[in-house]
This record gives sequence, structure tokens and C-alpha cells, in this order.
Amino acid sequence: MPETNIPSRKAAWLPRLALAAVMPALIAGHGAAAQEAELAPTPIEAMAYDAGSKALLVGGQNGLFRSTDEGQTWQTVPLPPGAGEIAATAVPARSDNAIYVAGPDMGVLRTDDRGESWSNLNSGLPNPHVTALAAHSTQPDTVYAYVPETGIYRSQDAGKSWKMMDRGPEGTSHLIHTNMEGSMESGWLYAATPDGTRVSMDCFCLWRDAGNLSGPITGLAFDPQHPKHLYAASDAGLFKSTDGGQEWIKVSSPPIAAAVTSLMMAPTGVLYAGADEGEIFKSSDGAATWERAGE
Repeated sequence: MPETNIPSRKAAWLPRLALAAVMPALIAGHGAAAQEAELAPTPIEAMAYDAGSKALLVGGQNGLFRSTDEGQTWQTVPLPPGAGEIAATAVPARSDNAIYVAGPDMGVLRTDDRGESWSNLNSGLPNPHVTALAAHSTQPDTVYAYVPETGIYRSQDAGKSWKMMDRGPEGTSHLIHTNMEGSMESGWLYAATPDGTRVSMDCFCLWRDAGNLSGPITGLAFDPQHPKHLYAASDAGLFKSTDGGQEWIKVSSPPIAAAVTSLMMAPTGVLYAGADEGEIFKSSDGAATWERAGE
């Protein structure tokens, strides 16, 4: 497969430590309320699914949005003032209202009331520049964060404290945790990188290539009902693996001209793809066919 060159969707970052310094541990009462909204034509950089409330969550430069009708209508999820761009979002296992968000200015934040108040979870992180985030697939209090040029940090107390676990694959833009069998600990971590997909058991024993995908990977997802089933997006198209990433086959891509910038599969079996221009498509048949979300 030829090498591809996809412009990075992450803007160049200069540390904004002043923001982190003034942001309190609990940010509450910021006056915003959820409102009906339309998605702007900007990249969908983060996607997650709250199984408890059956809500699709998407984030990017313009904030965080929530839909309980598969993308037909959207509501804003209020964020703290000055939170900045959302690079990743995640929902802890077995949770109805909790949401994690992360970004290059905010570090990691968590809400347990759909955005009415937020907790700052940066204690133990080296700086607030977080570009990838993953919730453990079965352990509600375990979450992972990737800080560029530093590595992957793990929290086992719902983000109250962090411990550096591994340098991680350089340039990680998406991170997912799966409960696929065969791990020496409790599951597997997959990372989307500029040079393909990497995988490691969550004991951080060894990172290796997950198959032969090359070039930048712009979206990564797994099927919660079939953890060996993975999906990866690149400029060369959309790919699927049914053996945990050892081999990949090309499948149908959403009918969009722009690049896929995020992937997520809900426990319902619906695969969602977010695009560079703010479009969201869904597939209910394993990427055989696609339709625009909300139609």
C-alpha cells in the first residue's frame, strides 16, 4: 500500500500553562445550558457513545455536542469558559452521565451531569496538552491519556491521579481500549499514528504494528460486541480487521469528498464516521453501506 500524506488535524501547540493554573479543580455554575444546535462545517475530531442514555457525542473546534436520535438533532454540552478545542472524548464503562473530554489547551476534564459542572483532572499530567484519550472498556475508573513527547498516562481512580505507563507510539492521535481476549492484564490498547496502527496489551509489555496499514491513520474504532473487529480510516480509504488488527481488508467508505477524521462503533452495532467538514455518516452493516446520520 502506498504511503499517504494527510495534513495533521492537530494545530501546532504552544503551552498555555496560565489557563491550567487558573482553572480550578471543580468548575461549576458557568451559566451555560444545553441548547439545540447545528454542527458547524469543521472537523469532527472526537466521537463517543453513552450507552446508558443512548447518546452520540461528537467534539472538535466548536465544542461538544450530544444527540439521542442518531444525529437527527443536536444539543450543545456546556463547557467551561476558555476550554478550547476538543481532541478526544470518552465515556467510562457502565456510566449514564459521565463524560471525559481532552484537548491541547484543557488537559482532561470530566462531567458527571452532562456539562452542568466539570472537574479538572490534570493532577499528575506534565502539561495540559492531551491529544488522545481512551476509557477502559470494562473498568469504570480506568482511563488513559496521551501527552505528546511524553507518553501514555493511566488513571485508575477516574482521573484524580495519573501515572506515566509508557512512552507510547509517537504522534498518537486516537487511542482505544478493547477487552479482546489474550491479554496478560485486562485488555488491549490500539493507537492511530502517522505511520499506521500500533497495538499493545494494557500491561504495556510491548508495542507492535497492528497489521500492514501504512501512512497516517485518521480514525480508529472497535466493535464492543466483537472486540476482534476493528475499523481504521486513512487517506487510502476505510479498512476492517476481524482478527484484532493482524490483517485488514478495504471496505466501503462514507460518500464524502473530505477525509474521515474520527470513527466510533456503538454497542448497538452502528458504526459512525465523522468527516473533515463536519459531516457524520453511519453504517448498520459493518461498513457495507452508509447513510448520512439524521436522515
